Amino acid sequence: MFDIVSRGFQDARLKLKGQARLTEDNIASALDTVKRSLLDADVEYGVVKDFISSVKDRCLGEVVQTKLKSQGLSASPGDHFIEQCQVTLQDYLGGDVAPLARASGNEPTIVLLVGLQGAGKTTHAAKLARFLRDEQEFKPLLVAADVYRPAARDQLRTLAEREGIGFFTTESADAVGIAQAGVAFARANGHTAVIIDTAGRLAIDEDLMNEVFRIKSEVSPQNIVLVIDAMIGQDAVQTAKAFHEKLALTGVILTKLDGDTRGGAALSVKRVTGCPILFAGTGEGIGQLEEFRPEGMATRILGLGDIVGLMGDFKRAVDEEQATRSAERLMQGQFDFNDFLEMMGSIQKMGPLKDIISKTPLMAQLQDGALDKVDDRELVRVAALVHSMTKKEKQQPELLLQSSPGGRSRMSRIARGSGRSEKDVKELVERFMQMRQVMGLMMGFGGGGLLSKIPGLGGLNKIAGMAKAMKSMQGQGGFGGGMPGIPGMPDMGAMNGPKLSSADLAEINRERKKKKLAKQQKQKNRR
Repeated sequence: MFDIVSRGFQDARLKLKGQARLTEDNIASALDTVKRSLLDADVEYGVVKDFISSVKDRCLGEVVQTKLKSQGLSASPGDHFIEQCQVTLQDYLGGDVAPLARASGNEPTIVLLVGLQGAGKTTHAAKLARFLRDEQEFKPLLVAADVYRPAARDQLRTLAEREGIGFFTTESADAVGIAQAGVAFARANGHTAVIIDTAGRLAIDEDLMNEVFRIKSEVSPQNIVLVIDAMIGQDAVQTAKAFHEKLALTGVILTKLDGDTRGGAALSVKRVTGCPILFAGTGEGIGQLEEFRPEGMATRILGLGDIVGLMGDFKRAVDEEQATRSAERLMQGQFDFNDFLEMMGSIQKMGPLKDIISKTPLMAQLQDGALDKVDDRELVRVAALVHSMTKKEKQQPELLLQSSPGGRSRMSRIARGSGRSEKDVKELVERFMQMRQVMGLMMGFGGGGLLSKIPGLGGLNKIAGMAKAMKSMQGQGGFGGGMPGIPGMPDMGAMNGPKLSSADLAEINRERKKKKLAKQQKQKNRR
């Protein structure tokens, strides 16, 4: 997602390297690079033209000090250029998070979903209902008012039953009547939100518009939300315009932002229609709907990541108590393949790997095409390897090292059981062991980790150690390369640096053994 645009901004920044001042001459080339990337991403031409003009006005004449000596920070015209692009992007994407409008008093909040056929209205009706229930404590009711598409009502009923969400429809062919009856049912049964799924068409036509207009007139929804496919580019703008002129939309849900979309719709819809983007669909799972955060999306487009969004994904997907236990086991050198399986399961719940990586600050450091190599299927393949291990092997990964007694035969058996090669098993075990050592090193700082023992360095050594550890995560080959033990992650080729040496790893092992002996001695002393 947004890969074309992100590369354009990064290339523009490089063009300003070595400059001390942003001038009309040196900014022209950078802006031209951004302009081409936006047009390639299918952003509407008028939006591109306005965006370039806005960034130019913000940047021209600004003098940027190469060194901010008082703060000890480095700055450059390129940094300032990206900052102004971020501010402008955030403004074009909507500025701040836009919430749904709520009904007053004891009336239920009504959301009327409209859009073309195939945009994902029915699925996103269920996603929105779950979001409102889990995140905002609504008691939602799904109303199936699509009377034309075969099995549309059955599809919504199935989704509602699976999620334990209220559902209403009738066998009537009158969509307006179903919507009215659904709102009445919600009032009578204490539902605090009503989400009405309406029919779509392959293209905008008068019958479609008249029907949804009549539903709007009869039920008076507080929210009229267009569900639109982000992959259709500039066509999304024309669709949004047509619906907005007829219905006075209050917001937009962008679907398929996790797909091979160039990002044009996200950058164009708000600017052209004035309607805020309320939510973004980021995957096929019913829980993969997130509030659209213009600030986070702007930084992601610039390749700077979205840590706030990533932490939100983590909170929704990960059991906090289990994560704490795993961290404690890791620091104690007890992290095993059972913990590893739980970690991979949490990663899968957070959404597609590409989406996770795009929210990290490492995104801007990836080599061209690295993200294209990310493959979620590797998580499944590696899980098959781990499931082929015995209970004892999962608990004691050291048994699988080639140097251990019977290690080679164990690897051979696991390979046969999982349908993979012995080389795959060997690489997984080696990368798992390296990951455990590196993570143990990084997490041991608070309790006397390796580098904290060097006098006078403290936090500086902590940062240096983390940088060294990250450099060690450079592609190892097999399982897609990249982060050790984390299948499917990309090669951090741009982060050139040495791997941990055998001497480093030996020192880590000695430190771990020393801590383990000290702990055992303390337990003996207590007795």
